[in-house]
Amino acid sequence: MSFLRITVGVFTAAMTVGSAIAEAADLPGSSGGATPCTVALDPGHNGVATNTFDPVTGVLMADYPNGQEDADALEIARAVRDRVEAAGFGAVLLKDAIDDNVSYRDRVDRAAAGDAVMGVSIHTTPGADGSAVYPQRVGGFRTGEGADGQRTTVTFGDVATAAESQRFSTMMAGARSVAELRGVPVTDLSFDGREGLWGGNLPVLSLIADTPWVYNEFGSVTGGGAHGISTAEKARYVDGLSAGILAGLTASPRCAVAGSVGSL
Repeated sequence: MSFLRITVGVFTAAMTVGSAIAEAADLPGSSGGATPCTVALDPGHNGVATNTFDPVTGVLMADYPNGQEDADALEIARAVRDRVEAAGFGAVLLKDAIDDNVSYRDRVDRAAAGDAVMGVSIHTTPGADGSAVYPQRVGGFRTGEGADGQRTTVTFGDVATAAESQRFSTMMAGARSVAELRGVPVTDLSFDGREGLWGGNLPVLSLIADTPWVYNEFGSVTGGGAHGISTAEKARYVDGLSAGILAGLTASPRCAVAGSVGSL
């Protein structure tokens, strides 16, 4: 997908955001005192290595610390939270500290408890071509050896949630493409052949969440992942994530309060 095509898509999304703001006063519950619609921000990775099975779906929830990525993701999530809240919306962090031990099930439960309109996972990875947005898709799956030792496959099947995830992901990819000055595609992620993880094509968080989820990777030319990203790269990532989230929240029919995007 060319950068020009993505930029045109962002312009279209911006027009949608403007229309949503103009119509917000007519939304039920948009008067003062309404609860702001909320995004759940998921700073990637866990404080300790874990290999447990989700009690609901049975999927393996393998996670681990990943060096500087843990600190970068949390710093970025906090900065995005501040911008989202300044724009009049709500934001909840699914992890409060680098060394927190929070399972994937804990995270999706926290997002649901906060009545989040969307969940946004924040990761970094080596290589400029690693920037991408990964949505939920019907038929997306993970497969591997279950708790009982038998081959198990868990498949995503929520049509409505997948559609919202894909809509939010398109807005996110467009906003990030402009902020990062490069094309950020909406695509699929393969976990096949990765030691200690089940194979398949959906992040576990996206697979088990009832909340529409947008999983992000930022590809770094200077480091990425455990090696960290630069201050300038963090700034571009914060800009793109914030703009994408505000576009999604403003245009969502679930949002009773349309915030202002003027803080970006």
